[in-house]
Amino acid sequence: MKTLVLVDFDKTLYKKDSLIEFTRFYKGTFQLIIGFIALSPMLLKWKLGKISNETAKQEFMTYFFKNEHYNLFLEKGKQFSNENIPRNLNKNIWEKIQKFQEQNAAIYIVTASFREWIYGWTEENNLKLITTKLEIVNNKITGKFKTKNCYGIEKVNRIKEKINLENYDKIVVFGNGKGDYEMLQLSK
Repeated sequence: MKTLVLVDFDKTLYKKDSLIEFTRFYKGTFQLIIGFIALSPMLLKWKLGKISNETAKQEFMTYFFKNEHYNLFLEKGKQFSNENIPRNLNKNIWEKIQKFQEQNAAIYIVTASFREWIYGWTEENNLKLITTKLEIVNNKITGKFKTKNCYGIEKVNRIKEKINLENYDKIVVFGNGKGDYEMLQLSK
């Protein structure tokens, strides 16, 4: 019996919001607070449903990371991955994933976050990764996305682009946010 395991990252496998945690790691707590104050009108629009999750996230990334050198971003991402992910894992879910690994299940982390601060840990643990992709121009971050935000129905679209679901007898999904609802429907 072939098993596919699909796992949301933020606030599911990783206990926190990795975008916020990575930004704090990269820029410091003071800069994060200043950024939240500067972005508060946009964040309020997002909370009220006036702008999409994707628009809000692009504005956040533009504010904090536009024109950052991609190599430095990758380096900081690897540091974050090695230092922060292991100590902030949801141990219960991680133990379940490890049992699925022992059974040779195909395991994908499916997240709206960016691979740059997750891939070091996923590669080390032999997990596949489906993420939102950043736009990079001249080795600098633009703040825009190269793909749609991997959230909601887009998670399912991206999964189906990469994986033939018919090849699996059992699909197990771990997710707990509103961005996971459609992915959760893939369980069988």
